[in-house]
Amino acid sequence: MPIPSRSAEAQGILSAEAYAKINLRLTVGEKRPDGYHEIESVMQKVSLCDLVTVELFGQAEQAEQAAPAEEGTRRIRVSCSDPAVPTDGRNIVWGCAEAFFSAFGIDTYDIRIHIEKHIPSAAGLAGGSADGAATLRLLNRLFGIHACADTLCEIGASVGADIPFCASEQKIALCRGRGEILTPFPPVAPACAALIVKPRALSVPTGEAYRLLDENPPLPDPVRDEGTARLERELAAGMIPVSLYNDFERIALKTREVFDIKDKLLEAGAAAALMSGSGPSVYGLFPSLTAAEDARAVFTDGGLDVFAASLL
Repeated sequence: MPIPSRSAEAQGILSAEAYAKINLRLTVGEKRPDGYHEIESVMQKVSLCDLVTVELFGQAEQAEQAAPAEEGTRRIRVSCSDPAVPTDGRNIVWGCAEAFFSAFGIDTYDIRIHIEKHIPSAAGLAGGSADGAATLRLLNRLFGIHACADTLCEIGASVGADIPFCASEQKIALCRGRGEILTPFPPVAPACAALIVKPRALSVPTGEAYRLLDENPPLPDPVRDEGTARLERELAAGMIPVSLYNDFERIALKTREVFDIKDKLLEAGAAAALMSGSGPSVYGLFPSLTAAEDARAVFTDGGLDVFAASLL
């Protein structure tokens, strides 16, 4: 995708890629007083991405063709290539924009945010969080704030649990707390790629998924109980990791489709497969992007969205 030119920035319009994530590991603990759950997750960014564009109006020094905004104007407009995505205050980019303006005491703004959607929604891939993180980065540049990535992560944490990782400069990280405590983690083998499969008819509201987890406590499992140690050893050795784990899979047992997709991925040559986030997307890890692309042939069902993606 094209990189915005300096002239575009001078005119008050910038675009950024918003990368999806997969979870190599995700365990969920107790619910916190703030309503979030304690998590421990290894998140990995992948090349599947949306494109977010922010257009700034009313800043004469940055948008030469725009008339000055009236003092006290506070206007956010959101549009999206996918008509199913809400474009009002329910969209996470809206919340991120408001949090950004509040954090830096900006009380006059007039912006338009457009999302060119490629990451499926409600899929466990952090598409909305990635869009929100991209919005923070773009506003940071357009308003000349020059805040560091850690500051943007802190702002994003007030809006959603996956936003700190999406806003960070890390491609893979161990995320704790409610997702805001990031620790570097060994990278995955450079050529490794993922084939991501999302059943179109299934969507999983995050709040409902956590409620079901609370009602279904985990059973003893050696991969879960060992923590991240085995996964960390595999990555440090340059292996394609196979010690993948996701607590949300135990509630996905209510639909066989997720596990049928996992079986097909493994039969197609994936070294390992796992549901990402709260689902229902499932990914398989392959030794190369070519191998992941070749495995697409086993998914002929028209009710599936299938993406081959590099691990960043």
